[in-house]
Amino acid sequence: MDRRHFVGLGGVAALLGAGSAEAATPAAALASRTLLDFGVSPGSPVDQSDAMQKAIDELAASRQPIVIPAGNYRVQKLVLPSNATVLGVPGLSVLTAPGKAPIFQCAAQDVSLRGVAFAGFALMALECHNLTVCDCQVLSSGGDGIVCTGTGLFIAGNRATACAKAGILAGGDGMVTNNLVNGPGQFGLRLGAPGRLGTLTVINNRIEGTAVGIGASDAAKGYALIAMNMIVGAKSGGIRALNGEELTGKDLTHGGSEAFRNLAIAANVSL
Repeated sequence: MDRRHFVGLGGVAALLGAGSAEAATPAAALASRTLLDFGVSPGSPVDQSDAMQKAIDELAASRQPIVIPAGNYRVQKLVLPSNATVLGVPGLSVLTAPGKAPIFQCAAQDVSLRGVAFAGFALMALECHNLTVCDCQVLSSGGDGIVCTGTGLFIAGNRATACAKAGILAGGDGMVTNNLVNGPGQFGLRLGAPGRLGTLTVINNRIEGTAVGIGASDAAKGYALIAMNMIVGAKSGGIRALNGEELTGKDLTHGGSEAFRNLAIAANVSL
């Protein structure tokens, strides 16, 4: 277990009220400051972006976790710098954007986002290196829920509901696994972009009620392994290839992936 992960666990233990001195003491030492120490006010109707950005910048610069206590926070366009580790209380630390702007933006390296819930467009992370997004929730979004491109992507255990476009969009090199996406949006998962796919492993996700379960770029460069995903109620196909913004070919859940040399599709279920 690396130090950053250990620090993260310590911060969350402190927030949840660890029951023993053994758990509480290192948590207090390692996560000595939270957003509250920077003047951020949970539950306030006033936008908290400036105070929260100051906290993010100072804590990331000193390699400390950015601990978000339980509460509701009105913010937008927060920039995550390199070495930022953001930790929330799952389901209780809720960030809300007043418009369609992303709540977090990122073009950095060694960034981790865990246990945070979002009302709105959660994350626009472009060309990042070593980005982890785990155990987060998107409660609703008028566009995409989570957008991640770059290398060393690990997107796991997230929940996205009622996103108008894609619950999760991933492009580049990495893994997308154990996520749950549901709602009447355009895509559960969208893989790659026009002209670029990357090398992606997409495995063991569950998608319900979106128009297309998984949409994958048919770009000649790159490769995607799409396996053991459960897709329910996708009216326009469980797995479809994308030429730019257009669906192309048939539903690949039931065969035909040999027409797309960059896609390996196996053991998926579409109901």
